Order: sequence, then structure tokens, then C-alpha cells
Amino acid sequence: MSNKQSRHQHGYNGPRVRDLNRALVLEAIRQEPGIGRADIAAATRLTAATITNIVTALIADGAVEESIDREVRTTGQPVRSLRIIADYASTIGLHFDHEFATGVLVDVAGNVIHHARQQLSIEDPVRAVGVLTNIYQSLANHPQRGGKLLGVGVSVMGPIDSQGGLVCQSTEYPAWRDFPFSEVLSQHIDHEIHIENNGTAAGLGEYWFGDGQRLGSYIHVFVGNGLGGALLMNRRAVRGLTGNGCEIGHVNAYKDGKPCFCGARGCLETVVSLRGLAHALGRDHAGELDLSALGANPSDAVTVWIDQAGADLGRVLTSVSNVVDVSDIIINGLLPPAMLEQLIEKACISAADYEMNGRPKRLSFHQGRANSEISAALGAATMPLYSNLF
Repeated sequence: MSNKQSRHQHGYNGPRVRDLNRALVLEAIRQEPGIGRADIAAATRLTAATITNIVTALIADGAVEESIDREVRTTGQPVRSLRIIADYASTIGLHFDHEFATGVLVDVAGNVIHHARQQLSIEDPVRAVGVLTNIYQSLANHPQRGGKLLGVGVSVMGPIDSQGGLVCQSTEYPAWRDFPFSEVLSQHIDHEIHIENNGTAAGLGEYWFGDGQRLGSYIHVFVGNGLGGALLMNRRAVRGLTGNGCEIGHVNAYKDGKPCFCGARGCLETVVSLRGLAHALGRDHAGELDLSALGANPSDAVTVWIDQAGADLGRVLTSVSNVVDVSDIIINGLLPPAMLEQLIEKACISAADYEMNGRPKRLSFHQGRANSEISAALGAATMPLYSNLF
């Protein structure tokens, strides 16, 4: 594409607009089961005629049902309520990180039918694809899967090339560098595949299955083997130009700090992550941690790590908040709940020393409510339904 062409915003053709409007209506019904057509029109700012056309098509397709709840005596007109038919269709979300692959089977109403987990060897992308394929097949053939399968979303470790479907790993995993992930995976999965950065996927999982819908705009942080980040602005994910936006874990937080997996030095996740915790405890890998034991009987070394990690996280998040002008921050992750709560408390205390006092809304920290073990896979599972929105 020439520079002249790239300066122009793209428009939407007829099918794209129809898909977008259909997704908006489905989102409204999923958020508020029992909602009526007039309320959907008010929420989406679509005309009554457009709502009627979309709802009629959804009912004909078997995706939505409409029932008469009560009569309005002043006009004599019935009030109809809309609900998604859960077993109309389903989607699959896959996620993998340095040690495990996770998959979820979700119906269109947002119910988790089944989830699975399997260990994988991240060094070999072909074998990793094989593990993901096995999980996909087990979910696609699950006896409780109802209706048709709409598609598959995949949450992958960044950085990614969202246009080319590539995983662009650092020198730590040379076999992944520009590996044609989407192309290879599509040879085993006969459905449309949506690729998402794992930080954004976890943020979307919090939106659909946690506390994100209530907030609408928030910074999401996920403490896993690394440190993932997502930014949702007015209920829409901000991905950046290449799909790698809001890489909070790779903000430079430590001058002349330790080398990071990404190839840089001094990244926040070198401390604020399970890998950072492992190193603080004298371990080489996060897989060596017994998180249950650490949560039940925290040592002095764990307390020291929480103090530092929380302080550093709060300082960086304050700067990010100042840049994007979003005041709500959700923190989730694989730490035991008590440790995660302590980390959030330390981050909140630290942030108070750095935030701009004159801003209309002060920073507010929230503990994530989505199931942290599968939240990235849950976010990926929404992509076949709502990729037009997000």
C-alpha cells in the first residue's frame, strides 16, 4: 500500500456494516437477556427498522427467541423480550503460553461448556500446533457441544503480526520467529481462525466473563509467566497498528535492569511476573514454584517481592493511565488470591505517590473476576462472534 493510500481511513462496505450491526444487537441481548427491541435501538442508535430486520433474521436463523412477557394496557401493545438461544451455536477459544495450552468451549450465550489443559513444549512451534489441534478436536467433538461451530479464536504470546497471522518471538525462541502460525494451524482446523495477542485476549475475557462490562474503559493487567496488558476504551480493545498495543510488561522500568525474554533489558515483567517471583526466590523457572504453598505460607522473600513488584507496578500503571486517560485498572493473574490482593494493595499505595491530583477521576484498582486459568482462552472464544466489534 502506498503512503498516499495509507493516510486515508477505510470505509465499510454493505456486508461489513451488516455484520457490525448484527454483532451490536447480539452484544446488547447477551449483556441484558430479556431486553426489548426499543431498548436495543436506544442502546445501539440504530433505527427501529434496522433492529426489526436484524432481529427477524436472528430469529429465522435460530439464534434468538422472542417472547411476550406482559401486556402494556395503555396502548394494548405487547412488550416482547429477546434472549439468545444458548445451543444455537458455540465457539472455541485456545490459548498457549510458555508451558501450557488451554482450550474452552463456549456457547453463544456465554456459558462455558467445557475446558481442557495440556502441557506443551514452547520451543517447537510444530509440536505446539499439534497440542492445540488435539485440544481443538476434543472440544469440537465434545458431546455437549450444541449447534454449529462458528469459529476458533487463538490467544498467542506476543509480539504478533495480526495481518500475516505470524508469531514474531524474540531470539529466546528462534524457531517461532516469523513462523506462519495461522497458516499452519488452519491446515488442522477447518474453521475461520482469529488470532489475538494474549494480553488483549485476557482483557476481553475480563470484559465478557468478569467485571469489565460494568467499567467499559479500563487497563487490564495479567500477572502470568510474563506480564500481559490490555486497554479497553469505550468497550473496544485498543490494539495499536500491529495488534501489539498495551504491552505493559515491556515498559522499561529498571535502568540497566535484567535481560527480558523479549530481547530488551529492564522490562517491568522481569520483576512483576511469575518468572520474576521465581528469580526472587532463587529459582530458574516459574514452573518450579509451588504457588499453593507460597500462598498458604508466604516467606519473608515473598513479602519482599510483593512489596517491590507492587510498588513498581503502581508506578508504571500511573504513567500509562496518564497517557491514555483511563482511571480504572483491573489486575488478575495466576498468583494465589491472597498474594494477588496484596500485590494490588501495594500497587494502589504506590500509585497515589505518582498520579496527577488534578484529574477529574482518581485511579481505582480492581481485582479481576474472570477465571484466571482460562481468561485468555475465554477472550479468544469471543472473537468469532464479536471480532467486528473488538
